[in-house]
Amino acid sequence: MNVKITPKNLSGKVIAIPSKSQAHRILIASALSGNTACVCSNSDDIEATGDCLLELENSDEPVFNCRESGSTLRFFLPLSMVFKNKATFIGTGGLPHRPLSPLKEQLEEHGCVFSNKGDDICTLTGALKGGKFTLPGNVSSQFITGLLFALPLLSESSEIILSSPLQSSPYVTMTLNTLEMFGIKIDALFDESCAERSYSAFRIKGGQKYVSPANATVEGDWSNAAFWFVAAAISTSIESTITCNGLDILSAQGDKKIVSILKAFGGNISKCEKSVIASPGELHGIEIDAVNIPDLIPIISVLAAVSVGKTTIINAERLRIKESDRLHAIYDGLTRLGADVEELDGGLIIRGKDRLNGGTVSGFNDHRIVMSMAIASIRCENPVIIEGAEAVNKSYPNFFDDFKNLGGDVVAF
Repeated sequence: MNVKITPKNLSGKVIAIPSKSQAHRILIASALSGNTACVCSNSDDIEATGDCLLELENSDEPVFNCRESGSTLRFFLPLSMVFKNKATFIGTGGLPHRPLSPLKEQLEEHGCVFSNKGDDICTLTGALKGGKFTLPGNVSSQFITGLLFALPLLSESSEIILSSPLQSSPYVTMTLNTLEMFGIKIDALFDESCAERSYSAFRIKGGQKYVSPANATVEGDWSNAAFWFVAAAISTSIESTITCNGLDILSAQGDKKIVSILKAFGGNISKCEKSVIASPGELHGIEIDAVNIPDLIPIISVLAAVSVGKTTIINAERLRIKESDRLHAIYDGLTRLGADVEELDGGLIIRGKDRLNGGTVSGFNDHRIVMSMAIASIRCENPVIIEGAEAVNKSYPNFFDDFKNLGGDVVAF
C-alpha cells in the first residue's frame, strides 16, 4: 500500500495505543503463570507473540513463526529450551538477518544445539541448563530479557554477567518490573563506577514459579505517542495542540524521555497524571545520545530537520540492525524530502530548515520510518508519497486512522 499525504497541521486528541514492549512481557508472563492475559492490540508483533505462546502450549516440537518481531524471537529462544526438546523458528522480512550472537553462543554453552535448515532462522534441540551467562550489553537488551524470563524456571540458579554497559536499559527495567509483578525475584546488581545507574549483573534463583497478579494492565505506549507530540511541535499554527491520553508519567518506558527532549528542542509540552499535551514552540537543534532511546531517533530526526541550527545524534550504531538500517533509511527519506542530513557511521548530523519540499519516499518495510515520514509531511510544501505504508501494521495498525482524525489528509492507493 502506498499513501499520498497532503501537508496539513494536526490538532486534537488521541488515545495512546497499548505499549508493544510491555504487552510482549505481560503476555509471556501471564502464559507462564498458567493464565491468559487480555491485551487489546492488533499489531503484527503482538499477534506473533500470542501465536507463539499457543504453539508453545500445544505442540511437542513447535514451529514458532515470529513474523518480523525481534522481541518474539529473542524472548522465545531460551524459553523454548525450558519446555521443549526441539523447536524451530521462522520469520519474515529482515528478521532472519538480525543478529542472534552472542545469545546463540551462550545458549550453546548451556545445553542447546543450533542448526539451520532451508529458510528457517534456526532449529534448537537440547535442554537449557542454568549457570553463568556472560553477554555484552551493547548488542540487544532483548537477549537479557529472554534469559530473565527463562532462567527462574530452571532447577539450578543462574547469573547473567554484563561484559559491557547495557544499552536500552529501560527495556530491562520493564522486564524486571513485569517479573516482580508475577512473583519472580531477580537480584539486579549495578556498576557503581558509572555516572548513571547501570546494570552489571543479574542473579536468578532457580525453581521459581510465575504467579498471576489480580490485575495486570498494559500501559499506553510512549514510543508511538512521540509521533503525535512531534506533529504538534512542528505545526505551523500556534493553535495546533495535540493531547495524548492514556499515558503513565511514572512508567519505566525509556521513551517517555520524549518529553524532556522536546523541551530541550524548545517545544511546548506538559503532562498530568494520564495525559500529555504538546504544541508548537521556537525549535532549535541540540545533541542527542541515542543509547537508551533508539526507537525515538526516527521521529526526533524529523523534529531536527525543521529546527533552527544543527542537531547531532550520537551512539546510534544499533539502529542499523533494526527492521531496516534505520540510520540510512532516515537519511534517505529526509534527504528525498529536501532536508539537510549527513549520515555518519554511528549517527546523524541534521541542519534544520524552515520548510521541506515533499516528494516520494520509501517506507523501507519499517513502521517507524513510515510514521516519521508521515509526520514530516506537516512541514512540506508539496505532497508526500510513502511507498510500503502498510509497514505500520507491525506496531500501530490504526496510525493513519488517527492521523486523519487529527486533521491529516491521507489517500491510500
